[in-house]
Amino acid sequence: MAPWEYDIKSVHYGEWDRTKEDLNKFGIDGWELIRFTENVDDEGMIKAFFKRPLDCLEV
Repeated sequence: MAPWEYDIKSVHYGEWDRTKEDLNKFGIDGWELIRFTENVDDEGMIKAFFKRPLDCLEV
């Protein structure tokens, strides 16, 4: 099994097009969404947990 790198990033939430845009941007960089937190901040952002295999860094 490959070792994983993890990160927490802010994602726009509530406007589906902006959410998809953010998630697609991270996906292009090899990040896979694990889950969202439950709290949306006052700016409409939510924390999202991501992972990607460490070998993505060798590209």
